[in-house]
This record gives sequence, structure tokens and C-alpha cells, in this order.
Amino acid sequence: MLMNKTALTENGNTRLDSLVLLRGIAVLMVCFSHFGNALRKGETFSDLFTLFHEYGVYGVNIFFVISGFIIPLSLYKGKYSINNYHRFLYKRFLRLHPSYLAALALTLVIMYFSYRTRHQPYPENAISILKSIFYLHAPNDNPVFWTLAVEAQYYIFIGFFFVLIMKRSWIAYFIVMPILLIAGQVLNHDVFLLFYYFVFFFVGNVGYMIYSGNGNKTMNYIVLAGLLLFIVFLYTLPAFIAAFVAITFILLFRKSLPPVLKFAGTISYSLYLIHFPVGTKIINFTKGKVSPSYNWILFFLTLIITLIVTWIFYKVVEEFSERVSKKIKYNIT
Repeated sequence: MLMNKTALTENGNTRLDSLVLLRGIAVLMVCFSHFGNALRKGETFSDLFTLFHEYGVYGVNIFFVISGFIIPLSLYKGKYSINNYHRFLYKRFLRLHPSYLAALALTLVIMYFSYRTRHQPYPENAISILKSIFYLHAPNDNPVFWTLAVEAQYYIFIGFFFVLIMKRSWIAYFIVMPILLIAGQVLNHDVFLLFYYFVFFFVGNVGYMIYSGNGNKTMNYIVLAGLLLFIVFLYTLPAFIAAFVAITFILLFRKSLPPVLKFAGTISYSLYLIHFPVGTKIINFTKGKVSPSYNWILFFLTLIITLIVTWIFYKVVEEFSERVSKKIKYNIT
């Protein structure tokens, strides 16, 4: 049963177990993709690692659906108004950017020693590093950073769109959404990243409307179905499955979970930020020294080591940012 407005208002916990679990699944999919890619050229388990590589990338689509859902939910519960737009962006900045900068610094240090060991020129310079600070460049040794630019653009957008979808949902659904979805198909995807992925955020946005009981119930379900059909015809079947399963799970899953099942989801942002430079370097350094028949052991050992390093990163960096961000409250008017 979906939560109504009263229950949603009375329940102060926005950190829903379904979202934590889903975040964990999504980030592990991305880890499996990158670790599998580093191991898929061997003769042993190559088909399995190729499968991980090809389908794990759709964890990113799940993340976009989650963001589309949880940000409007947090704005709703915080009694957000457009007057708090700058506070919203400031909260997001405090919550996410310090961890990103720490992950960027870690990436650059790992890159330095890696290239120096291989006697290759360091590919980054002052300009590229400066661009990276503002999400305008992603180092080759941590390609996941491109998605952070998409998320940053989404935060700038949702602070306005939330107000529209709450007050004039029919305008949001039948004018703004179609224009942006069409733009996502005709604009340069390398420049207008958010436009291409808008549909996944919109799935989360409409899911939020259904979950919170806002807007017309029938219209919400019709628009959600239309968005999913849009993905079917203009994206890929795995992308549709990822979006459909994600929003269905968010809307229907209502059980509490033990801490062990929430571990990966709790540290998911940190794990997403640093798994590539940590995990792939371990694999690339080790795989030539062991038999390919042990690649599956290397895969899981890398995952365990990466989780341990991530937990330390989370406790030292992200947890502090999380606490600071929560102290910023919206002005209620």
C-alpha cells in the first residue's frame, strides 16, 4: 500500500530502507561492471565478466531514478519553497562536493604513482584538474565522475521544477516534460548530458508524486507509464528494466532491513566515487601475476578490499559532510 500524505508527514525518516538497498544494488552493479571489464579479456570466466561489464552499467540509470524520487521527497518533507532555492543548492554542495574533492584528490594521487611506475607521462595538468573541480572534466582513471555533472545539473533544475510539479503538475507533465524529452533526443549528448537522461529522473519525480499522494492519481500513473514506454522505444531494454524495477521497488517495498543488507547502500556514494581508481588498479596490478583461473578470487578480493577502503573514506570524509548538510534547514514561510 502506498503511503499517503499524513503518514508521510508523520514519518520523519526519509532514509527509506528500500532506497538504501536499491542504492547498494546500483553501486555494486557499477562496481561489477568496471571490475568485470578489467578481467573480461582472460580465457577463464570471460563470458561472466563480460556480462558484468555490459549490464552493470545500468546501475547508473537506477541511481538517476533514485535521485528523481528522493530529492523531491526531501524537499516536500522539508517544506521547501522557491525562496529556499539557494539553501537547497548549498545543502547539496555541503553534502556531496567535499567527498567528491577528496575522491578527486585520491584519484590524482593514485594516478601519479601508477603512471610514474609505468614510466608514462602524467595525463593531467593544472587546467584539467581545475576543470575537474567543477565537473567539467573526468580523469580517465575515474570515468564515473561524468555522472556527477549530470546530477549537479539536475539539482539546479529540480529546485525550480519541484515547485511547478507540486502547483501545476499538468503543465509539468504535458508541456515541460515533453519539451525536455524531445530536446534530449536532438541535442548533442556530450554537451547536454542531463537532457538525455531526463527521462530517468522524471520516472523518479512521478514516482514521488504517487508515493506522496500529490497530484491526480490517475494522471500520475498514466504519465509514469508513458515515461516507461518512452524508455522502451528510444533507449534500451535493459535501461527500461532498470527504471521499471527501480521505481516499482521504491513504491512497493515497505520492509525494514538488517544493517548488513544496508551496508553497501549506506556507503554507496563513497563507493561510487573511489571504486574505480582503487579496484581497477588492484586488478591491473595483480592479474598478470596470477593464473587466469583465479580471476574470480581476484574479483571478490578486490571487491572486499575496495569496500574496506570505502568504509574508511565514508567515516573520515562523507559522514562529516552528511552531518553538516543536515544542519541546514529551510526557512518556512
